Amino acid sequence: MKITHMTSAHPRFDIRIFLKECSTLQREHEVSLIVADGKGNEVKNNITIIDVDMLPGRLNRIFKTTERVYKKALELDSDLYHFHDPELIPIGLRLKKKGKTVIFDAHEDVPKQILSKPYLNKLTKTIISKTFSLYEKYAIPKFNGIITATPSIKDKYLKLNKNTIDINNYPILGELSTNNNNWDKKEKQVCYVGGISAIRCIEEMVESIFYLKTDTKIKLAGDFSEKDLEKKNKKHGELA
Repeated sequence: MKITHMTSAHPRFDIRIFLKECSTLQREHEVSLIVADGKGNEVKNNITIIDVDMLPGRLNRIFKTTERVYKKALELDSDLYHFHDPELIPIGLRLKKKGKTVIFDAHEDVPKQILSKPYLNKLTKTIISKTFSLYEKYAIPKFNGIITATPSIKDKYLKLNKNTIDINNYPILGELSTNNNNWDKKEKQVCYVGGISAIRCIEEMVESIFYLKTDTKIKLAGDFSEKDLEKKNKKHGELA
């Protein structure tokens, strides 16, 4: 089977998309991944990565980049399309009209996520969140299947599409092996790995370290979604 994954916002080597989903599928299928990061085309782990280039600005990404993703998807003429960003929902619907099999991978509960956006005022957040919720009710039932990242998001989408399952972001077996570690030499530290943002309570995690009665440090491994958040927390933790 020829399968194409599509993302307009995630990095090409995203753990969930590339390492877990695409790399697993390529064992039995022909897999391609459409990205928009400006790093060019390449073949990695037997996966064909196709770059539609990165445009500056959020609006360009939502309107122009998504159109590039759609055109490239049509060129590939795959048996199944699997997309990972809410902004690609219209693209998914257009592919459905072309008779394609389309799956939406819902990483987040978008209406709730919108309510946490720091750059939007309260009224704007509420309007956009409710509008998107209505749009979901229209679009989600039209897809062949929905994959979610958590059980709670699965329960939400099951009401709209019976072909909904959750594939949680658990570690790959063996990647956290501790067989050779000497626990007596371990430092007193806590490590957070993943996207670093206010919505994921990074500020609360950093502040909680000061309540400990031991000399414990927190290490943050990941990319900050907001620059001011990076400056604010850099002095409290060690960045990897």
